[in-house]
Amino acid sequence: MTVRLVEGLRYTVTPDGTALSLDLYLPVRPHPVPVAVYLHGGGWLTGSRTDHRDRLTGLAQHGVAVASADYRLAHQAPFPAQLDDARAAVRWLRREGPAHRLDIHRIGVWGASAGAHLAAHLALTPGSSTSTVRTMVGYFGTYDLTSAAAHLRPAPGLPLPDEIRNAVWPAGVPSPPSPRLRQALLAGVPESALTDDHLAPISPITHVHPNSPPMLLLHGTQDAVSTHGQSLRLAEAVRAAGGSAKTVLIEGANHEDPAFDRHTTLATVAQFFITCLCV
Repeated sequence: MTVRLVEGLRYTVTPDGTALSLDLYLPVRPHPVPVAVYLHGGGWLTGSRTDHRDRLTGLAQHGVAVASADYRLAHQAPFPAQLDDARAAVRWLRREGPAHRLDIHRIGVWGASAGAHLAAHLALTPGSSTSTVRTMVGYFGTYDLTSAAAHLRPAPGLPLPDEIRNAVWPAGVPSPPSPRLRQALLAGVPESALTDDHLAPISPITHVHPNSPPMLLLHGTQDAVSTHGQSLRLAEAVRAAGGSAKTVLIEGANHEDPAFDRHTTLATVAQFFITCLCV
């Protein structure tokens, strides 16, 4: 299927004056199509809407448009700035989507790593009817940052993917920053002061409720950054609350593994979006 790329659409200017843009990956079809807001990874400190373009194009080739959105990073503004930005992207789609042949009644959210964490927040705490999404897909996210999930650590000795090892971190941030430092920056407190009181509100799992939208959580079993137990834990919490959540574990896959961009994987993601958004 042919995909048309429309780049650099400004979707909001934040209260601190930051202009944020998104890119649209549009299946060329004669009728409006469902759309997924995509939130990139990067440990809340790096990354861009232009990351993994093959992944985004691949989903669009299956008939689901993608709106890949930049958001403020944690060193620029602490949480909930990132969630506010994601909500603004959804509101923009509701206003401007018809001009791009998008079905504004069929909006989901998709994220990878830190973006999956934010996608889960958006799904669970939309903020208003105009920023509501109907379903969520997460790639290798961390959904519980509190000490309750401290036992969910990657197995020792797993190799860090090149994308993580070669990341360029913001000036003034140690390279690479520890998970705890990244969490402290996201929470907006000094690392030495970080407690569960700060981590619980920024953990999507604490916001699960009976009306949680359907979720599909994909994770590799050899993830060196965020163990697949995180996805299993969130799915269990959603189901326990009365919602619907499925997990797909990719045997032997690491964080940001090429397996997540395979045709078969993206076909699974597309089918989930289409099924849930067409109900």
